[in-house]
Amino acid sequence: MIELLTAILVIITAIYAFLTHRIAKASEASVDAVRAQSEAMTRPYVTVAPYIRPHTPFLYLRVENTGRTGAENLRLTIDRDFFQFGKSESAEANLRTRSAFTYTIDTFAPGHQLNFALGQGWVIFGENARPDVTPPQFNVTAEYEFRGRKLVEVHRIDLRPHLGSEGERDPIVEELEHIRKAIEKKA
Repeated sequence: MIELLTAILVIITAIYAFLTHRIAKASEASVDAVRAQSEAMTRPYVTVAPYIRPHTPFLYLRVENTGRTGAENLRLTIDRDFFQFGKSESAEANLRTRSAFTYTIDTFAPGHQLNFALGQGWVIFGENARPDVTPPQFNVTAEYEFRGRKLVEVHRIDLRPHLGSEGERDPIVEELEHIRKAIEKKA
């Protein structure tokens, strides 16, 4: 009888140990999930996106840290030449050779932005557009560090959706423009 009770106790203890092990594994997974979520909420996010400047036909490229901490040792690179405003004769107009794309940025603070003019819509998309000078698609790679980890993000920039779109217009600005033109006619 004692052997039977001992055997039952051993089985119950084994079941208890197995269940405790499973609970510990579940807790470990939960802690890992909370840690990953916490990191996702506090880490830097370097985003690169095109936009149309309001009240103009100009396309711009914005690099921004939308995260909550600074991106350390940020290195931006473009995979091909992009000559601002289609000025291929000027080496200084090549976005790829601008300091933000050739030097490492020690710290890119949260909320910080870099804005680069790309050109007018007709320069990029018009009849005389030159895709080798102002490519409608290119990649910008952002490499940076956060808490000792190296992060690499490749942003595919596609300007083609902006073809035929226009920037936001402010009716007050438009009305002031009409008033200015009327005054110029009278003068």
